Amino acid sequence: MSARGAVVWVDGRDSRSFLHGLLSNDVAALAVGASQPALLLDATGHVRVLARVVCTGESAFTLLTDADSGERLAQLLDEYHFSEDVEIIGPEPVDLVTYAEAVTPLGADLVIEGSVPGTCDAVGVADVIRQSTTQAAIDDATLEARRIAAGVPRFGVDLTERTLVHEAGLETTAVSFTKGCYLGQETVARVEHRGGVNRRLVGLRLPEMVPTGADVHAADRVVGSVTSVAGHPTLGPIGLATLRKEVDEHDQVFVSDLPTAAIVVTLPFPGSWTTP
Repeated sequence: MSARGAVVWVDGRDSRSFLHGLLSNDVAALAVGASQPALLLDATGHVRVLARVVCTGESAFTLLTDADSGERLAQLLDEYHFSEDVEIIGPEPVDLVTYAEAVTPLGADLVIEGSVPGTCDAVGVADVIRQSTTQAAIDDATLEARRIAAGVPRFGVDLTERTLVHEAGLETTAVSFTKGCYLGQETVARVEHRGGVNRRLVGLRLPEMVPTGADVHAADRVVGSVTSVAGHPTLGPIGLATLRKEVDEHDQVFVSDLPTAAIVVTLPFPGSWTTP
């Protein structure tokens, strides 16, 4: 019913331009009270941190990331901070309580659109958040099924620091192709306009539940591995897997030693994520 995260605050006269020139999404256009996903990449376009940027004032931003990425986010922001009028504070551990609809719990420090479509995340201390609203949070199993069905990757699970933006499908949600330069932009633009990647995150309709890390085979060849698995209330067993580009939508593949094939699905699973 809740997950652990971390927040880093960026304040100061130059905070908006500083973040805009560093992150993959259009921070310059972010209105007060709005949020958006964004990536902090390395110079070669690999994902270093996946975060959500919340504009809390004209020159005040809260960056929300997973618990394991908080220290790295703060350190990287500090490394790229030179003469700008910017103060970087944190990281601070927080709880995320996710709801199936918009809520306004008085005990939350922050309430933003959830990373899984159709959800709402309350950020703060989990027990305080829950006690301040009568609405029930989404349970962990349901939220994980919705996340996988929506094709939302988790850092450290479905992608790592060796992952390119397009390999995780993040170019459609966490990247602006009109904002101009940012760290790693050249690689992202080249992949988008001139070529592709050798592997990508896809969905799998599974014949049964399988362990994460299981190899995926096609034509007697290992073409990737399963990264996330859940039982969905209407789709049944589903998963995310990073597979080589030659594997197409609707192809049959075999996971581990199962005799029955899994079916490759382009993410998100059609019409699936709204199911409770």
